[in-house]
Amino acid sequence: MRGNFFIDGQNAYDAFGVWIVKGGYKDLLKFPAMTEPEKNDWPEEDGVEVDLSDPKLEKKEIGISFLASRDIYVGEFLEHLSAPGYHTFRIPSLEREWALRLDSQKTCRIYPGATDFSLNFIEDQPVRPALSLPDSGLVIRPSLFELDGVDLADYGVVVDESMSSFQKMPTVKQNPTRKVSTVDGQIYDPENVVFNSKETVFKCRIKAADMNRMWNCYDAFFGALIQPGERSLYVDYMGNEFPCYYSKATDFKLLSLAPTMISFNLTLVFTVFRIDGVEYLLASQRGNLIVSQDGKYCIDVEPCRK
Repeated sequence: MRGNFFIDGQNAYDAFGVWIVKGGYKDLLKFPAMTEPEKNDWPEEDGVEVDLSDPKLEKKEIGISFLASRDIYVGEFLEHLSAPGYHTFRIPSLEREWALRLDSQKTCRIYPGATDFSLNFIEDQPVRPALSLPDSGLVIRPSLFELDGVDLADYGVVVDESMSSFQKMPTVKQNPTRKVSTVDGQIYDPENVVFNSKETVFKCRIKAADMNRMWNCYDAFFGALIQPGERSLYVDYMGNEFPCYYSKATDFKLLSLAPTMISFNLTLVFTVFRIDGVEYLLASQRGNLIVSQDGKYCIDVEPCRK
């Protein structure tokens, strides 16, 4: 749509004959990845010991796809973006702006009456969201997951797909192994079985009544994820919680504006992941755990055996 973004306070179409193609600004929705933290991997213990006392975010790389009504306008636009300093991009429909610098040109295709091109930008210092109270403005069904005791639905977050990858066991750490030329196979110490940490990708959506509330939920959710220390993910249907930390979020898409909905893939690293046996907990028909009158204990039941 023509005139759908502003560059340094100017309507880009009026000033340069340039506009962003449909869906061409989806990378602006990205949340930056976390810098890989320092860690110790003890061979005799499950998972890893991670230093999350002061987690930092990576720079954010953003690709944007444009159209220009004449090829000459592309050069004028690039000349403007090549000026020193950061350039402010404002997308009215997204109700937010970004300070970016030009990095490279990915593509350029010239057609009769139009030029299609895409550029890469860098956000060197992404804005770190502070802890806040989310308000999606919608009634969202309770989630199967809680982050540090807060239902993901309270952030407007819906998890569409996770069970298969979440329940997949991590790989086993390699114990001391010795290869002897006179013996088939190898000599291995099987007495101590411990597991590595593991990554899990959750396919998520944030749903909110409007764009302003979406950003409120977005900032609150990612702000909570990047706080110092390990996070705790409680899994309702298992009755267990697992220590983890935020790694990255990818493949952001704007699905609708009113109500506002975005989708993305969230990657969490579980520092320790071991399911010790199976527990049977009494639950209602809706899947909610039934707890004691004081709210402190779940009711453990044994499966019926004939």
